[in-house]
Amino acid sequence: MDTQKVLLLLSRDEGPKLDFKLKLNIETEGSKKELAKDICAIANSRGGRGYILFGVEDKTKKLVGINRHEFLEEQIQQIVSTRLDPPVPISVSIANIHGKDIGIITIYNTDQKSHQMRENGAFYTRRGSTTDIMHKEEIASMLQETGLLSYELLPVVRASKMDLDFDKIKKFLIKSGLSSEVDDSILLNSGIISMEKDSSEFHPTCGGILLFGNQPQNFLPHSIIKIINMINNDLPRHFIAKGTILDMLNDSIEFIKNCINEIIDFPIEIMEDLLGKAVIHRDYFDINNSIEIYLGNDKFEITNPGAAGKNEITNRNRYIRRNMWLYLKLLTIDISNRYFHKSINLSKLIKKYGKIKYFNIPSKNIFKVVIKPKLKIKK
Repeated sequence: MDTQKVLLLLSRDEGPKLDFKLKLNIETEGSKKELAKDICAIANSRGGRGYILFGVEDKTKKLVGINRHEFLEEQIQQIVSTRLDPPVPISVSIANIHGKDIGIITIYNTDQKSHQMRENGAFYTRRGSTTDIMHKEEIASMLQETGLLSYELLPVVRASKMDLDFDKIKKFLIKSGLSSEVDDSILLNSGIISMEKDSSEFHPTCGGILLFGNQPQNFLPHSIIKIINMINNDLPRHFIAKGTILDMLNDSIEFIKNCINEIIDFPIEIMEDLLGKAVIHRDYFDINNSIEIYLGNDKFEITNPGAAGKNEITNRNRYIRRNMWLYLKLLTIDISNRYFHKSINLSKLIKKYGKIKYFNIPSKNIFKVVIKPKLKIKK
């Protein structure tokens, strides 16, 4: 690794993708396990490449250096390949910074996540600068991001076919050019229901409930949209949109429109576009949070469970392609082309009516959009 890259890393604080260590210790089984655990955690953390720098005090970042003859790539590679499943691709290098040898392990980003320790089967991640065991919903979310698991097609075992709205399903099938007759084979092939192998019972899938459920929140209570209204005293302070995804979007937009349109001149198309993105890209495995909207006098916020990824080349946030099954179905269901078909020029609208900033918070698995509207008070 070149000197400028190392100096750039040294200028940063420790975090999910960067760790500083005083020395490399792989003399005992316990120390080998700790190294493998640290690499596992960085590999499982969201973002691009990760790095561990050796010969650096972690708090002061004082350079103390290492013995380059003890920093052997073959030994380190062997530890990683034998203790992690699947193995994490790494490279090992040494850079001389201000007369001190600094050892660097580069941990590459792959589509093989989640990585686990072979010894105990544990999955690790980084929370800030700390290594911790991954929660089950974090593992499930990562498996979805790598295409190994699809949330939408998981069965809702507490629900039955009677919890689906067959009128909505029929309209969807007709609009899709499929048969207007709704039978089990069509529902199975469409992914709206799944069959339990042992009992041959049919259950709606999570995606089926979210799109066609009679009361989706009875089974997926986190799939709501919360709105806090601090801008219009004539309307409730708190509003919760429930129902299918399209019902929630319509109810949310109607409430937001009533909140802001009597007070300021602000195009509702901006909120339609951003909310459409939110319901598609949210992490439905995060059952402890829901989409939240804050409407204040000086800003509007949309907080979405599900952090974005990083483009390694531009280092910019990018949406993770979650819930593509939902998205493709919603293209058909959104017959008004209100949320998913429109080709609005969002940047042009924002420039005219306000400012927008995006905040990606991987440590909390949150993506936030903050809009600073230009308050053009209606006369």
